[in-house]
Amino acid sequence: MNKLLLGLNIVLLIALGYLYYAFYDHKDAKPVNVSQQPASKTGFKIAYFDLDTLEKYYTFAKETRDYLKGKNDAMESKLNNIRQQYTAKVNDYNKRGSTLSQTEQSQMQEDLARLDNYYSQQQQSLGQDFQGEYMQKMLELKTKIQDFLKQYSVQKGYEYVFATSSDDNVIYYKDSVRNITNDIVGKLNDIYKNEKKK
Repeated sequence: MNKLLLGLNIVLLIALGYLYYAFYDHKDAKPVNVSQQPASKTGFKIAYFDLDTLEKYYTFAKETRDYLKGKNDAMESKLNNIRQQYTAKVNDYNKRGSTLSQTEQSQMQEDLARLDNYYSQQQQSLGQDFQGEYMQKMLELKTKIQDFLKQYSVQKGYEYVFATSSDDNVIYYKDSVRNITNDIVGKLNDIYKNEKKK
């Protein structure tokens, strides 16, 4: 094992030496004149908004979240009713099990299997329906925010607008001067209020 690691280290050192020679040891290479490079923009504006705050205070986001919660609760309630029917039949079967005839026992088992199968089908069907509706509503919410930000960014001169969140925060440092959350939430609520009036 040690010989294998030693051999691997030697191969890596040789590869490192080659890379150093290939990329850094060109004495005849001409230095790049900075003035020959095309001019690029150096002063661009960046801003960010807090997605958690937006979802908490943007009326359309709150209504979407409440609607989806209601749908999920209705789905859970329907599945719970089926599960309660199944449990009641199992309890009834356990109470009457010894007094049932062979035909009644097999009928009860068929009923239990049918209810269990129905529960599985409903769970899958309702879950797929909910997932589809959830994705549609979230896409609608995201599209509203993106469409707004396209116009907003042009008006304010922003080239990049990032969303930060407590769940998925890839920005490790944020200067609060660049936080435009309150402005965005206020304007989105105004737009949504006007849309509801129509």
